[in-house]
Amino acid sequence: MLPAIFEFSATTLSVFFCAIAIKLADDYLDRDLDTLTGRKNWAHFLENGTMFYAMLMLIIASGLNPLISMPLFLSSYIIGMFNDLKQVFPSKLSGWQESLLILIIGIIIFKWEHMLFSLLFIIAVQLIDDCIDYKIDTMAGHRNFAHKFGIIESLLIAGLAILSAAWLNERIFAPVLCGTILFYLGLFYKEATR
Repeated sequence: MLPAIFEFSATTLSVFFCAIAIKLADDYLDRDLDTLTGRKNWAHFLENGTMFYAMLMLIIASGLNPLISMPLFLSSYIIGMFNDLKQVFPSKLSGWQESLLILIIGIIIFKWEHMLFSLLFIIAVQLIDDCIDYKIDTMAGHRNFAHKFGIIESLLIAGLAILSAAWLNERIFAPVLCGTILFYLGLFYKEATR
């Protein structure tokens, strides 16, 4: 019983720290967009140290459970590219080429089951997050997935993706969901107490 509780807790915390790493990296990339809307994100507080703290959080997440946290981080990277698959990045690769390359690397290192689970879970989180940010992104002139697909459609796809992830690996689904909920509760608490 005790090893099972420890494994559940370690995975939950791993997802929590991975989510912080993704949030910090995302805030660093979105700092100019958030400045336009008058919204302060973590990059405004941490400035040049934002990416170092993101790496630190990712290392902690990886230490707790690399088979969960690393595919989740890689999947976030892949889904992040979906905003503009034709854009050419500093690697000289377009968004879809980088996405494909990261997917292949993820499958080779972490196996396809973990990558598929992570992709489905991150798609669901991204779509729900875009529905939450719908008004703010509208004010900033940024079109997210909720603008492209519609709010109801995005929520339906998110529901389908999260059910598919649960069906694919129900053993890790609960701690991954708990880690994600823990992260969002912390985020909403921080927003409410600003």
